Amino acid sequence: MASQAVCPTWEGGGFGSRPVPGSGEVTTPPRLGSWNLLIGGAGFVLLTIGILWFQFHRIPQGAAGPRWTELRWGYLALLLLALPVETLASAARMWVVCRVLEPGVGFWTCVNAEWANVASSMLTPSQSGGPGQVYILKRAGAQVGTALAISLLSFVGTVVGLLLMGLYALFVSRTVTGGALFATAVWGLIAISALMVLAAVAPGLLRVPLAAASRVLRRVAGGRVPLTDWWPPLVPRTVAPVEQVDRLTGWLLDLIYTYRDDVARFVRRGKASFAWVCLLSLVFLLERCVMAYLCLRFLGVETASLRQVVEAQITVIFLVYLAPTPGAAGMAEGASLSIMAEIVPPGLAPYYNLLWRFSTVYLAALAGLVTLLRAVVEDARRLRSSLREGHQ
Repeated sequence: MASQAVCPTWEGGGFGSRPVPGSGEVTTPPRLGSWNLLIGGAGFVLLTIGILWFQFHRIPQGAAGPRWTELRWGYLALLLLALPVETLASAARMWVVCRVLEPGVGFWTCVNAEWANVASSMLTPSQSGGPGQVYILKRAGAQVGTALAISLLSFVGTVVGLLLMGLYALFVSRTVTGGALFATAVWGLIAISALMVLAAVAPGLLRVPLAAASRVLRRVAGGRVPLTDWWPPLVPRTVAPVEQVDRLTGWLLDLIYTYRDDVARFVRRGKASFAWVCLLSLVFLLERCVMAYLCLRFLGVETASLRQVVEAQITVIFLVYLAPTPGAAGMAEGASLSIMAEIVPPGLAPYYNLLWRFSTVYLAALAGLVTLLRAVVEDARRLRSSLREGHQ
């Protein structure tokens, strides 16, 4: 794959790069800025505190809360042992993809990228943690388009795992609640999957409308938006350009076509690897369900079996996966309170929600925030150093 032609610049509050004019290469998008991270984190924290405050203040009068003597400490030990399983499984599937597409990326980088993925999904709607993941992979030496392909192929594994769980919920357990919301979540995942398949199989079907939109934008702007020649990343510049588009559209097309090339390479060389990606995705999804069961048992709740808890958690996962709030804050706690109402006593529900979210989200998100902030600070220092050297 052709090397990138970029030069350093400060964009979006973090160390990024801009394209060398006429290079036609895949370029780096604006970095994740520290202010963006702090603002998104503040929104997530405020929504989370707000819904938990509401739930704690809605505990019915006289409802029994957790009692020290009824806590099952053995389950807390199991909960602590299970904490790293999701991160390790998610990092392992990313590493499996990297072994095919970017062998220079190590497992520890994948762990950091997974933490960044969780953190950035907490700061953006619809669990869109990909930018944080791509950022860490790019810093480790992966090209932007390849890093995007790694992130999307990992996400494909998640979609496969979710669809398997959804089919089980619909046709085996038949205990699904949520009605139209559940169906919307399923169809949303199907639509995203269709776009990913389309980009991998027929990127031209995305290129044509994007290029047309670029030309319309130029006309609306009165010609103030410059259009430049565009070629797919691996096509020599000696042939006629495929399109004329603005800078942002060219960057998107570069990513789409690089993604297509990397997916084709992965399919040729990593068919068995994709099976592992799907299996590891199913492991981390089921681990989330098991974590909920361990939280209940620690609080002394024994009104439901493991299977009942897993089936309820499948519904919760589907309902909040594409939630329109940062990290599904507020919606996850509300959906959990509703779906788990027949299992968790009213006096314990807010405590369960807090423990459940802390063990499945908050800890990994905190690790991811530290990872991202450290990376942004290091890039800022590197930029200042390069600027000082340039002035000397």
